[in-house]
Amino acid sequence: MASTAFREGGKAKVILSRVHLWLGLTLGLLWALQGFTGAILVFHRELDRSALPSPQRSKPLSLDVLLGTARLPVAMRADSIGRVDQDPSIFIINYTDLDGRKRGHLIDTATGAKLGERDWRPPSPFEGSATRWLYDLHHRLLLGEMGGLLLGASGLFLLASALSGLWLAWPRRNAWRAILGIRRWHSRAQRLFGWHRLTGLCAAAALVLLAITGATMDFGKQLRSFSESHLPYRSPFALQSGPPQQRIVTADQALAAAQATLPRAAFVSLTLPSPALPAYQVRLRQPGEWRIWSGTSMVTVDPVDGRVLDVYDAEKAPLTNRLLESAFAFHSGEAAGLAGRIAVLLAGLALPVMYTTGVWIWFRRHRRRRVQGGGPIIPR
Repeated sequence: MASTAFREGGKAKVILSRVHLWLGLTLGLLWALQGFTGAILVFHRELDRSALPSPQRSKPLSLDVLLGTARLPVAMRADSIGRVDQDPSIFIINYTDLDGRKRGHLIDTATGAKLGERDWRPPSPFEGSATRWLYDLHHRLLLGEMGGLLLGASGLFLLASALSGLWLAWPRRNAWRAILGIRRWHSRAQRLFGWHRLTGLCAAAALVLLAITGATMDFGKQLRSFSESHLPYRSPFALQSGPPQQRIVTADQALAAAQATLPRAAFVSLTLPSPALPAYQVRLRQPGEWRIWSGTSMVTVDPVDGRVLDVYDAEKAPLTNRLLESAFAFHSGEAAGLAGRIAVLLAGLALPVMYTTGVWIWFRRHRRRRVQGGGPIIPR
């Protein structure tokens, strides 16, 4: 009985090692790219802000004044106005240019002065914002929705690789000293394998979380559709599309109505009425939300009479909504504050380290096998 279980365990380990190897050889380069770009993006808002002039940091102007003083290109109308990060001293006014590209006008909230311009989908890292280009590469491979689906599938394979690698690398009793004994790694082969194994063990938990949350975001549309049909789920509020009626209610009045409805919530952004949604939508952050600043609570306000048409309170939403909406907060590390963001940065950097050491180990082993016995370069 014991010998049979041992043989079956050995077979399972061989199968898992082959699965782990082939996943790494075929998808490892993509994961290394995702890890490296993701590590950069952990602090991309701070990087963006460092390139802007310092704002005044005095009492902010009202939304209506900021919208009125913004010098948008001729014939352009604002789509929305709101914060760009947790610091409320800089707002962004978003609009669509004549080519249909989404752009942003960064302004000082104290003076209305223009601080910069943002292209939400820059064609290259040298035009517009380099971090926005990296963001699109990381989340969609620059391929739009199809790229997101491909990365979602890749995330599920990364989950399988991380779990199989964890099982294979987990030491037996009293073997942790050998894993942590870096000074005992004398040969190049020992150092390569040692760093590959140690990096994987240290990063495994974070990589499992990143793979799950990344796939959740990439398959967000499909998961929301499934949830609407099979689970308790609060669908987004919708109005019949059409030309918006003449606005009597101002942006500030719409914001006041929203904040009266959710008095503990902080302002995030306000979307102006459009043919797709002829109403104001005020996005807010409730204190219990996982995101640092960009909450998902929403109040919809009629632009004619100021009535509150709908309230979505993220704190009271069904569990399905809260799980789907928290994916980004955990994927970026925001949910655990600065420590969480640093952990995500290190986990992202672990992927290129493991890819490089893993490929190097494979290459050395099979070069030696071919020299010694003429064996195949690719493992069977």
